[in-house]
Amino acid sequence: MTAPRFTFDRLAAAAEREVAFRRRVYAHRVSVGKMSQAKASEEIALMQAIAEHLRDQAQRDSLFGGAG
Repeated sequence: MTAPRFTFDRLAAAAEREVAFRRRVYAHRVSVGKMSQAKASEEIALMQAIAEHLRDQAQRDSLFGGAG
């Protein structure tokens, strides 16, 4: 079975949703002492970097007519 192919635009959108999700969930985890603020910030920053990379790729693809 072949894995589905997704455009960079869809991948970027999913990563951006994940950033928003992590901000909500990790804030709660920090407030109840289940996660340190440093770890939450690092994990959010990692996903933000992934989202930005994918968004940049999506924009390049749209400029040069790529399929994603």
